[in-house]
Amino acid sequence: MSILGLETEYGVFVAGAAVQPDPIGLSEAVIRSVEAPGTSFDFADEQPLVDARGSVLPRHIAHPDLLTDEVRHINQMLANGGRSYVDHAHPEWSGPEVSTAREALVWDRAGDRLHREAAERASERTGLTIHLVKNTTDNKGRSYGCHENYLLPREAPFGRIAEQFVGFLASRVVVTGAGRVGLGQRGERPGFQTSQRADFFERLVGLETTVNRPMVNTRDEPHADDATHRRLHVITGDANLCQVATLVKMGSAQLALRAIVAGQRLPQPVDPLTAMRTWSRDPGCGVTQPCDDGIERTAVQLQRLWWQAASTQQGRAGAIADAADVLRHWDGILTDLATDPMRCADRVDWVAKLRLLEGLRARHGCGWGDERLTALDLRLADHRSGLFDRLEASGALQTLVDGAEVTDATTAPPPSTRAWLRGTLVGRFSSHVVAANWDRITFDIPRGHRTLHLVSPLDGTRDQWQEGIDRVHEMDGLLAWGDSIGWTTQPTVG
Repeated sequence: MSILGLETEYGVFVAGAAVQPDPIGLSEAVIRSVEAPGTSFDFADEQPLVDARGSVLPRHIAHPDLLTDEVRHINQMLANGGRSYVDHAHPEWSGPEVSTAREALVWDRAGDRLHREAAERASERTGLTIHLVKNTTDNKGRSYGCHENYLLPREAPFGRIAEQFVGFLASRVVVTGAGRVGLGQRGERPGFQTSQRADFFERLVGLETTVNRPMVNTRDEPHADDATHRRLHVITGDANLCQVATLVKMGSAQLALRAIVAGQRLPQPVDPLTAMRTWSRDPGCGVTQPCDDGIERTAVQLQRLWWQAASTQQGRAGAIADAADVLRHWDGILTDLATDPMRCADRVDWVAKLRLLEGLRARHGCGWGDERLTALDLRLADHRSGLFDRLEASGALQTLVDGAEVTDATTAPPPSTRAWLRGTLVGRFSSHVVAANWDRITFDIPRGHRTLHLVSPLDGTRDQWQEGIDRVHEMDGLLAWGDSIGWTTQPTVG
């Protein structure tokens, strides 16, 4: 259970336009401007209607947004292992599968850089001033996603995972929330809350991601051997800009799921949906919600129980590589939230945002309904403003990765998963690659097509294959070498 990934749908708009251009057209302009080696995405293995509860949703009754296996817009797999495409009228970056939370952070920021630069190039090509924003709501009733993915063993009962994980998700809004001006889906009531996504969830469990949103998504599409793996697709999270918050978001969920799979059971909010919304609207971190053991707890108190469970599991066999760093940062955030949340302003998005907003309120004597606050909220997520970058450069925000690492990750895949092999082959043999997805690559060869299957996310690492791949330079040599070491390939009709 050491594979995870992070994906971001970016908001996109044109400044100063009386009527906003078609967002799909804007998104396509951005994605077409991504300058990175890549190949077309292969939809052959997509199964968006398979439900983890044991059913398949009939296609004729599925909401169109669920039909992600239909080719609609530009969609490409890149040499750095990730996927860049248009999804639901948004530019989307799906980072490669990685084995640690730190790697997830590095390739998340690499995706940000690739798409920010693409937005600049698209602006030059179209003559429009295109803004790319990393948030999850437009405060007009629409929300878009920053989704997480965690690979779990198939034998782990999905019902138990869903039952337990909702309490973790509900309470983590005070740790990993991005902060938002406005209450309600349209931001129709003045106020501030810790999470941008909390107001948009309507039930506990379900297949959808854009309508009638569930806290636990049931899509059963592992992109791996489905006899041994399941992928938990998490859609409640905010799009984080703070590096520490991103690390803790991914790492704490990875550790919490490990505890659940091991059989640990923690107290759960009696009403997780209400708890998540209530805790999101409590920047003081002092409001309690009833739990199923009869005890009222704050979000911080419940997160502390999850931290303790994760710490216990980490001491057992199969430790996760960067868990010590995750636990240390998670612990520090919880300690500070319990005493003075503003002490987390250098690590937690919503606290950093609240500090700036409170400064603006103090200078102008304005209430939470003032449009200047909403404008500042947007500026923090807008790549053109550079405001968040300046905060980071000034030392006001803790950093964990440097610019050189991010630069490398825009072109190189992570070394610890099959993304390394897939990305390397896409980059080095791009003229022969017809299409690729997470677990297969199809090559064009003189005798037709040949497909390489990558069914195990942990098979295809740099340590396993770099020495051999570095010895071959032509397609025939690559295939011959692959055959000699037992690659799972099959001829396909060209």
